[in-house]
Amino acid sequence: MKKGSTILLIDDENSYRLVLKNVLEENGYIVQEASNGAIGLEILRTSKVDLAIVDLEMPVMDGIEFTRWVKELDPKFPIVIITAHERNFSPTEIISTDVEAFLHKPFELEELLKTVEAIV
Repeated sequence: MKKGSTILLIDDENSYRLVLKNVLEENGYIVQEASNGAIGLEILRTSKVDLAIVDLEMPVMDGIEFTRWVKELDPKFPIVIITAHERNFSPTEIISTDVEAFLHKPFELEELLKTVEAIV
């Protein structure tokens, strides 16, 4: 992902989302935020977004449901799933999302940046 690209960051943990937003913006990305997948879908409908970074476990609409909606509309839209709670989802559910990357919290911020930069 090139610098200046818009990233949609969806995570229900405000403090965690703020840290990731700051790091991404410091590295040249434009960041839009949402606290759940339903809000994230609304942002996708009204804004140009190049990539979504999505927490797996959230209230209202989780990362699996968000990803299914997005991939149904645009199978090539890049999504990175982040989570500390993957055990609450079956491996089949996670694999079926067809995302570009999956990062386990806590991860190094450098790992997130390398993952984002590697997505075309």
